[in-house]
Amino acid sequence: MRWLLPLIWAGIICYLSLMPGNELPDFDLFHLLFIDKWVHVFFYFVLAFLLFFSWKTNHSLIFKSIFILILCFLFGTGIEIIQETYTDTRHFEWMDLLFDIIGAASYIFIWLKKQANYFVEKEKTPE
Repeated sequence: MRWLLPLIWAGIICYLSLMPGNELPDFDLFHLLFIDKWVHVFFYFVLAFLLFFSWKTNHSLIFKSIFILILCFLFGTGIEIIQETYTDTRHFEWMDLLFDIIGAASYIFIWLKKQANYFVEKEKTPE
């Protein structure tokens, strides 16, 4: 049951990534502000967050972080390949994949930084 939210979120990413390109907003400000790329960052930031908290493991945080980053990379790559292969209006874009990884890596970096600060503060606190 703990995997339900990451699976639902992955389904939302798939649906929105595979919808026809002509159904997406097309205005100058959208392209000027790189809204498309920020959406990729957001999608994969949230996906990494959901995966991180759904996966209860005894592995180290570093192992878990690398595994989730690889999983997000493979998921993003799979979507890009499906866009290129099975849709007429969407295509494989390396920049989309890069921003997918930036989103996932951003969450992982924030989480690891928070954990490092927690352990430093814990060591400073006298018992």
